[in-house]
Amino acid sequence: MKTLILGLGNPGFAGERMGLDVARGLHAALSDPNIDIVEIPASEIDLFGIVAGYRKVVIVDCVQGGDGDIGELRRLGLEDLELVDGHVSEYGTEYRATVEIPGLDNVSMPQEISVYAIEVGTSAAQSTEMLEMVREAVPRLVEQIVREEFSYRMPGRDWI
Repeated sequence: MKTLILGLGNPGFAGERMGLDVARGLHAALSDPNIDIVEIPASEIDLFGIVAGYRKVVIVDCVQGGDGDIGELRRLGLEDLELVDGHVSEYGTEYRATVEIPGLDNVSMPQEISVYAIEVGTSAAQSTEMLEMVREAVPRLVEQIVREEFSYRMPGRDWI
């Protein structure tokens, strides 16, 4: 079965579009017919319908107002998403529900789900300098996902 990389974001807000930008970077870095990469504006998400049929799903989004520094990369497990309040991430509940829906014997759900995010800070604090810090995090997150999820080395990069 295939792998799905799902880049989420709000294309209208620079600080919240990072999941979409990371997905575009992964398009350039990965050319594997067993990997589908999809960019979805957050307002249009039907997570259950999208992930059904995939063995592995990698979700890329931003974290707003978390405990980390702006531009910090995060890898979250499903157990971490239980701790996220609805006002911080409207997807946390949906991620969890997708994995725990009972009675779906005839629907193939992912066996692995990874969630990666970039800390973007609060919207009130998004100055030009802070947005630049978030933009600079995009290629680092692309590299991290390629390395951790697919064990690939990107040309011209020295993995330490």
